[in-house]
Amino acid sequence: MIDLHNHLLPGIDDGPSTMADSVEMARVAVREGITTMVCTPHINTGRYPTRPRDIVLAVESMRAELEHRAVPLRILPGAEFTLDAVVRRTDEELRMVSLGGGGRWLLVELPFKGWPLDVHDVLDALEVRGFGVVLGHPERNESVQSNPDRMRDLVGRGALVQVTAWSLMGENGPRAKRAAEDLLRNGFAHFIASDAHSARRRPPGLLEGVAAAAAAVGVNPGALRWMVEDGPRLVTQGEVVRVPRFGAPPPRRRPAAPAR
Repeated sequence: MIDLHNHLLPGIDDGPSTMADSVEMARVAVREGITTMVCTPHINTGRYPTRPRDIVLAVESMRAELEHRAVPLRILPGAEFTLDAVVRRTDEELRMVSLGGGGRWLLVELPFKGWPLDVHDVLDALEVRGFGVVLGHPERNESVQSNPDRMRDLVGRGALVQVTAWSLMGENGPRAKRAAEDLLRNGFAHFIASDAHSARRRPPGLLEGVAAAAAAVGVNPGALRWMVEDGPRLVTQGEVVRVPRFGAPPPRRRPAAPAR
């Protein structure tokens, strides 16, 4: 599996504070079945005005440490932008921390409260500059929780949507869980990612999140695999992403009647 959204890098944001903590988190991810993590530290205009160049250097340092510790996890650069921060960066900086370094897709988070009136303008401006957007965890936004259909227009404009495994597991509250399920059910969610922050506090529970989605929504297994494997791979390679049309899940077979 490929995890498109997490906070693995040490000492940059609210993820692990030390390299040892990051290595422990990486080991948990490997046990979970994750083969690649796209490291997405916060970049915002408030607490974390992180420089893209620092993220790239931190990824290189982390790669060396994982190799030294024999942890079989591939890590790639990325960032989690707020709407106001993403438009302030140069094209070179955005390509530097595009998801996977593929040069096209940017992870942009919606705020938890309120509906950003400029979201359409930001998406349009980035498209003109040659970038596409993956919207991070919109199920945690209060407006989306009240009306998941808000995402219809953004998806229609070409945005892709990532929901969080922890939301599907109910760990972000019942409203986030219900919204994530609604987005999946209505075809407005395209990826599942961990948004992990540590080995213990918010570990990389991607596999459990996929299982929760399957149990709650009954999504076609092929669709779930695409959301954590093939789809994320296209994103990291900077490819155009065309979401497949998956058929309905196969009907459950009724147990055979006992022989008389």
